[in-house]
Amino acid sequence: MPTAAQIKKCLTDSIAQDIIDTAAEGGITYWAMRPTQAEFDALPEGKTWTIVEGIDDRNFGGKREVDGVHYLNADDVREAYAKLLDLDQGYVNSEIHGYIVQSWLDKDEEGIETGMIDADAADAIVQVALFGDLVYS
Repeated sequence: MPTAAQIKKCLTDSIAQDIIDTAAEGGITYWAMRPTQAEFDALPEGKTWTIVEGIDDRNFGGKREVDGVHYLNADDVREAYAKLLDLDQGYVNSEIHGYIVQSWLDKDEEGIETGMIDADAADAIVQVALFGDLVYS
């Protein structure tokens, strides 16, 4: 198991941004929605990303229902990645776990191989970072 320092070196802030982008573009869209300006503006110091848990059905005649507003930073993403990288993790199935492990095995001087982090893996990383577990599947 890599150390926290090794993960920090290989999962840079830029790579954490890539994971969040992958999640936002398709991984978490079934349980999260775009933040409002007010939700963005409430970003606490030390946090980088705003994740709004809930459903926005306004385009279909419904309403916007917020279940929670959460904030993450790169260290939260790194900690979740480390938990999911662990060979004894019990969060995700072997396919998603395999993508995460392969992203570590394929790392180079620039960091982990983000091409291995698909929408499902990014979703799992965000959920573990926010909730400590997979709440949505």
